[in-house]
Amino acid sequence: MTCGISVSVASFVALLGFATLISLAAERARVPAAVLLVGVGAVAGSLFHVKPPFQFGPAVLFVFLPPLVFEAAWHVDVAVLRRQWLRLVAMAGPGTILSALAVGSAVTLAGALPFGAAFLLGAIVSATDPVAVVAVFRHAAVPRAVKTLVEAESLSNDGIAIVLYGAAMTALGGGTIAWFPTVGHAAFSVGAGIAIGAACALPFWFVLGATRAPEFEVTVTVALAYIAYLAADRCGCSGIFATAAGAVTLRALLRDSRRVREGDAVDAFWIAVASIANATVFLATGLVIDIPRAFHEPLLVAAVLVASIFARVSIALVGARDRNARITIFLAGMRGALPLALALGLPQTLPGRAAIIDGVFATVLVTLVVQGAMLEPIVTRLYGRTAAV
Repeated sequence: MTCGISVSVASFVALLGFATLISLAAERARVPAAVLLVGVGAVAGSLFHVKPPFQFGPAVLFVFLPPLVFEAAWHVDVAVLRRQWLRLVAMAGPGTILSALAVGSAVTLAGALPFGAAFLLGAIVSATDPVAVVAVFRHAAVPRAVKTLVEAESLSNDGIAIVLYGAAMTALGGGTIAWFPTVGHAAFSVGAGIAIGAACALPFWFVLGATRAPEFEVTVTVALAYIAYLAADRCGCSGIFATAAGAVTLRALLRDSRRVREGDAVDAFWIAVASIANATVFLATGLVIDIPRAFHEPLLVAAVLVASIFARVSIALVGARDRNARITIFLAGMRGALPLALALGLPQTLPGRAAIIDGVFATVLVTLVVQGAMLEPIVTRLYGRTAAV
């Protein structure tokens, strides 16, 4: 048993080491790290059958996702978010539903899957990935309003996509999708998740009032990230919204009360954690993708990609009036680890499972590698590079 644990730890450390080296190479080559990590991982996984040293789906959902969501929400500009909440709601709510329906309808019309399985595929690929986008934004002088809107929309539609995923799974289990109850359940799941996250932040705020030690401040934020997520998930609510609400609430309380330092130690810790988790997740994402399978169903893949582009264009038009902002929002619609985790977690007996996974493989590969490679040069051309780069 000890030997097995040591091998697992060594495998994880090796994965992290390779991910770090690839990220450094990407920085030197001025290529988005996510693009190179996924590309190298996909080649290694497809040609040499290298796989992540952990169960990809559960690890993404319960190990990596809480800290990644917390870090992104911790750095969200709440003041800017308040001014854009209506656009955020439109993009993350109706926008995510539109994306799922567009993909489901296109795949059904193409004759690739029946509507139930096609809608499930649409729900899975409607979850965008904020991680690669945020990394690019650190190198480009993107206006704060655009940056905040894109990050918040990505966090929000991930939570809503998981709710739609649950509704589609219920329908495929023998029921039908009852749209009004589904929308009501989604609203409840999101609202309750936010309430749970905010409630979880309160006791941690009181705890932080009793200490000035940076190590305790860091520990408290880590605990909040996981406790809010797991508490909401246990209650059948959105863990993503709970963790995000916990981060935003705690930071707002700290700013208002000034009872603790809310210092550089917490920010530096979460930047480091996000960097480690991002590199690991993106390389593992590539290792999971089977390149031949990504193009095994060309008609299905074409339907998914065309419908996804249509939906993303619609979301960009709703999200901004400025041309540059619309282009940025459109390009930011990359798919990453979460759709893969949801797809690979489908029951083996689910009708259409293989075709759904093929469609998700292709969508993640194309959007992360192709779209991701385009994002940084286009965004820096639109806004210029930051002074630090």
